[in-house]
Amino acid sequence: MIQKRNPLLRKRRKKESVFKYSMALLHLWLGLLSSVVVFIVCLSGSIYAFKQQIEDWINSESLHVAHPYEDRVISSDTLLLRFEKRFGRPTTMWVYPESNRTVLISSLSREGAGVSAYFDPYTGNLVGVKNQNASAFFAWVLDLHRFLLAGDVGKFVNGTAVLMMVLMLVSGLVLWIPKNLKQLKKSLLIKWRAKLLRVNYDLHKVLGFYAALLLLFMAITGLYVSFTWVKNAVIVGLGGDSIIISESNLAIKAQLAQSFESVMGSLVTEQQSAGDSVASLSYVLTQAQSHFSSTGLLTINLPNENINNYTLTHLNAEGVLGFYTPDVLEFSLNGNLRKLVHFSDLPLHEQFKAIAKPLHTGEIMGLPSIIFYFIASLIGCSLPVTGFIIWWRRV
Repeated sequence: MIQKRNPLLRKRRKKESVFKYSMALLHLWLGLLSSVVVFIVCLSGSIYAFKQQIEDWINSESLHVAHPYEDRVISSDTLLLRFEKRFGRPTTMWVYPESNRTVLISSLSREGAGVSAYFDPYTGNLVGVKNQNASAFFAWVLDLHRFLLAGDVGKFVNGTAVLMMVLMLVSGLVLWIPKNLKQLKKSLLIKWRAKLLRVNYDLHKVLGFYAALLLLFMAITGLYVSFTWVKNAVIVGLGGDSIIISESNLAIKAQLAQSFESVMGSLVTEQQSAGDSVASLSYVLTQAQSHFSSTGLLTINLPNENINNYTLTHLNAEGVLGFYTPDVLEFSLNGNLRKLVHFSDLPLHEQFKAIAKPLHTGEIMGLPSIIFYFIASLIGCSLPVTGFIIWWRRV
């Protein structure tokens, strides 16, 4: 009589250590539990990695001007007025370092409603309106990637699966370690001429090894966004103070913030009614120019009914390792500098907080790092598939 194998609990092999046997079972169980979510997260992440490039391609006819005339640039305030006449009050402006690039102005709200338009910085003419279908598609991809289209429940399931993925990657690296140097070469190469099942096994083992560290980094930075305890552990580990605050303190802070906003709003209204001057954006940009050490993308968050200041984020591409790092300037409505934050002057934990998102998405070094992240994400998609085939075949 043939005895059926237990699909979830194989026998321990001869000369197999208890530790490696335990890692193998952990790798299997976590893989079966999280495979579908890991596949979705990696696939959506690989698509979202090229968000900026795809949107630029779709809007390519509006990105550049035919004849840049740097000696007669239209003032930023004129561009804002022309946008406001056609689309409503602007909220954000993007000024690119390239002389032949258009200026992008947006009226998007926190909910994503609104419009974005491209203007010629030399003539002030409207060049085109940003394709909202592409933006809506990537918003959907991001919702799938972060929340599985299921809100807070999806965020918890997603975070739990990614946590399992971290343990799978660690256990997978343990299982990959060859017994001796002779087997090392076999562990680094795929035998393409072997049978299909052997090729599938090599794809899982070899590609998993090459992508493991980058996938592990992406997973940890993803957990940083999903779980407060992970964020706290990272920040404390980098020398910062604990961010875990009791609910009562949070409530008190929220009430104080609300009171502060209402007071500031009334003060601004009084100042404007009394005829106090409000600085133009052109004046603010002139004041800010001396604080920029290099050319880079400039994002300007404009004042509105809830925000009583200009916030300028300058992306510096001359940082360590070629990282794109942000310098932030904040100006009051009358044009006085309120805050100046150079990335290089921040402590390590604050630097990590400032670049956590581009570190996770791969935008931190521009297109080269995005391509690496894309390849790693595709490998991450393949691992649940090849791993399931290995398990199913053995069963």
